[in-house]
Amino acid sequence: MKHYTVEEWSRYARQELTAEEQHEYEIHLSSCNECLENYMQGLELTADTFPRLAEAAETAIVESVMKRIESESTLSVQVVEATSEPIQQYQDRKASSFLRHPAFHYAVAAVITLLLMGTSTFQSMMDRIGSAETNIEAGPWVQEENRSSVSQKIMEKTIVMLDSIQPKHERGGTR
Repeated sequence: MKHYTVEEWSRYARQELTAEEQHEYEIHLSSCNECLENYMQGLELTADTFPRLAEAAETAIVESVMKRIESESTLSVQVVEATSEPIQQYQDRKASSFLRHPAFHYAVAAVITLLLMGTSTFQSMMDRIGSAETNIEAGPWVQEENRSSVSQKIMEKTIVMLDSIQPKHERGGTR
């Protein structure tokens, strides 16, 4: 890849090249960092040859830019005020999203559980399970004395689990 010198970039900045050469330089400049550095140095060398604006013209340009910025900022305030209604709709939609939150689901489940417990639904289910267990005929491999209810088995397993945790805690474990 051919790199252009600072002097060549100075000629480009002073527009001393043909249109074809300028196009070639521009294409090369977009892909070469080394030549970009040379171009910047060439601009610094030719900066004194560029015409300067009169101080009054510079002041007028600065004032017009500042007025434009102020008008844009007041326009943006008007746009924000005009878009406050969609923001309110978004906040309403966000407020309704609590229905999708897991804590809401847990609360609903707890309320349903309390309702079922209060109406003795769980007790009637346990009575039916207990009567079903007594109606089951024991096979030859099951002895009558070893049969127990489901809740009794759960209680036994819970006690075994708690007993296994207790010694670990006494030895300085975290559980």
